[in-house]
Amino acid sequence: MNNSITIAVAGNNGSFSHEAGMLYITGHKLEDVRFIFGIDSPGAFKAMRDGKAQKIIVPIYNTTGGLVHMTLQAMGLYQFSIEEMFDMKIDQCIMLHDDAQADEIERVASHPQALRQCHDYLQEQWPKRELQEYQDTAQAAKDLSDGKLSKRTAVIAPKLSAELYDLTIAGEAIQDDPNNATTFLVIAPH
Repeated sequence: MNNSITIAVAGNNGSFSHEAGMLYITGHKLEDVRFIFGIDSPGAFKAMRDGKAQKIIVPIYNTTGGLVHMTLQAMGLYQFSIEEMFDMKIDQCIMLHDDAQADEIERVASHPQALRQCHDYLQEQWPKRELQEYQDTAQAAKDLSDGKLSKRTAVIAPKLSAELYDLTIAGEAIQDDPNNATTFLVIAPH
């Protein structure tokens, strides 16, 4: 009997949603799991609707950034059942391309939630840098690594993204609230 499961997450490889998915499978002792990286909540819901994923994991609320509006909007378009809800601590990291120095950075790119969660830190440590909103924290890290973003760009993303995309961490746990956490939903088709 095949007990494999496919879970779509609202983020790229290395995103907080990916980390939440890993936390979920560890907590439930699931072994044969494949992830689909939906990049955002609508992408995860679409994978479930199209029968490509048996479950999805999406963020719904962050203690600093508030409601995740993209998830709420996607929830209004689909029929589903919420199977579980759990919180995960969120430690944001700022990372650079390996060929860049901190004093060369002109902009900081990340998901709007991450930029809000690190607002005070950015004002104090990276003043006068342009802020660039990105669809996904891990996608910003991947694009910096792949050269789609200028080497003069820093990104805010999970530590896992730096490891996966060979970026240099210039600061860890940079979120303004040391107790920063996100609530994730585990959703199945209705």
